[in-house]
Amino acid sequence: MKAWVVVVALALALAACGQQQDTGLTDPFIGGNVGLNMYLMNGMPPPTVFDGGSNPFPIGVVLENAGEADIGPNTANPSAANAFLEVRLEGILPQNYGITEAQLVQTPTQPIRGAKKNFDGTILPGDVYNAIWQPLNFAPDLQGNQAAAFRIVACYDYRNFASAQLCMANDVLQNVQDSTICTLSGPKPVANSGGPLHVTEVTQNPMDANKIQVNFKIQHDGTGEWFGRDANEHCDSSVRNINKYKTHVKVTTQNQAANTNILCYRLGGTNEGDLTMYQGAPQMVTCVITGAASGARIYPLPLNIELSYRYGEFIEDQFVIQAVPN
Repeated sequence: MKAWVVVVALALALAACGQQQDTGLTDPFIGGNVGLNMYLMNGMPPPTVFDGGSNPFPIGVVLENAGEADIGPNTANPSAANAFLEVRLEGILPQNYGITEAQLVQTPTQPIRGAKKNFDGTILPGDVYNAIWQPLNFAPDLQGNQAAAFRIVACYDYRNFASAQLCMANDVLQNVQDSTICTLSGPKPVANSGGPLHVTEVTQNPMDANKIQVNFKIQHDGTGEWFGRDANEHCDSSVRNINKYKTHVKVTTQNQAANTNILCYRLGGTNEGDLTMYQGAPQMVTCVITGAASGARIYPLPLNIELSYRYGEFIEDQFVIQAVPN
């Protein structure tokens, strides 16, 4: 009896280990709904500063790339020549603090690499960038203490990747035994890279031999706002900004055996284009995927969806300017 219990316990332990290992290896992404994490540096600014130009002080913020896309110069997001990343200090009048308007904006000169998942399932954290404005020195003389609120805005190009496994067959009447390979209709599990925009649903339906319809939903899960990657876009959150809530969507398949044609109606009838998510609400995209005839009667077809956009988020705080008697 004891031997039987030991055998069962070992079998369960091995099964659990196998499941954990399989989870770590089959999910290609780390996941999460954050691109950049932002937090103020300790003591930057201090809780209280003095007026009259007598107390230089800094304001500093840490930017941690918690997602899986590299950002900034010399990255492929979207290209080394056009990568966009800026950090702005807002809410202060620069001449009152002894700096120029141009000094309110910082543009990092080095890339901020995203987090990466190793082949064994371990995670390599993303890079960190420190943005510091110093020295700031409040020059006017106040009649009494005054609270000073400020905001630090990060505006940067980011992108998300999503993957799912579709099913392609040369006969819409699927045999029961084919379901062990893949199924021609119904929802498909989807995996997303870390970032604020996600593909949350993927479903497919057969249409004809080697032809399927695919529907997928794009949803915002972050805390900021996103914009199209126009050259003059600096993450303007105004309601008048018609570039708001736009993302570029690219749909591809991994099919080495034969050419695949992808037609997405909301992307201009091709496999990629700009999509406006009205008022930031989730949006459905429908595509028709046609594969050329092949020797395989039924086979899995990996689907890749890339979402590219400009993302804006901010952090706010305040300090007290203390009036010093003359």
